[in-house]
Amino acid sequence: MEPMAKPTFKGGFVFYLEEEVKVLVASDSKDLLQTISLFLRVRWPELSLIQATEVREGLDLIHREHPDIVMLQHGVPSVDCFDLITQIRSFADVPIIVLGQSDDVVDEVRALEMGADDWIARDCMPMEFISKVTAILRRCSPCSNDHAVSFLGGKLRINYAAHEVCVLGKPVRLTPIEYKLLYQLVKNGGSVVSQVNLLQSVWGPNYGADPEFLKKYIYRLRSKVEEDPADPKIILTERGVGYVIRASDLS
Repeated sequence: MEPMAKPTFKGGFVFYLEEEVKVLVASDSKDLLQTISLFLRVRWPELSLIQATEVREGLDLIHREHPDIVMLQHGVPSVDCFDLITQIRSFADVPIIVLGQSDDVVDEVRALEMGADDWIARDCMPMEFISKVTAILRRCSPCSNDHAVSFLGGKLRINYAAHEVCVLGKPVRLTPIEYKLLYQLVKNGGSVVSQVNLLQSVWGPNYGADPEFLKKYIYRLRSKVEEDPADPKIILTERGVGYVIRASDLS
């Protein structure tokens, strides 16, 4: 089987590496972790597995480790998968798989409607499990979308596959935090992203009440992507609410 380029998150952007994949498993079962490891190492020998045994730990690990995919065990009291899906979807697009019983039809539908990408029965065959994970990683990768987005007639261009940002045709070096901020604004292009959502998406759930902290980083980002940071044309402020990249600026 040929190695597949897989998506990984760096600084909030998604691009491709050939060998390793990072999986966060929310479960209190060591046996389940071992089973997932045995299955996936057939496909990804450089697999990195992280375990969370409660909701808060899972959220902290997503912010800190940026896993490529999250797997939630259904029916674990310490890891309420529905609560975790809701909280993850409030700040991240990371692919989510729920591992449940094949006859939990009502819960399966509920999980998918809440934002899970797939429901996989825990007793499925190894090759089926691998193929489902592979399909989700491909579907959630930028290969299924445009690789680049341009703003303002091409003055600002972001190439997701190459992890590059250019202003007036020249590469711009952004810090990981600046990348994350830009990514969140682009992802929500046309909609105002509140200060709270930006803070929690980029820095984590404990930063939701510090707009002055965010303002400093927005200024730093503008100083790199705007022709005149004092008169921004790309990243606009909705006073008292948040920030936005207008949909009309996207091409």
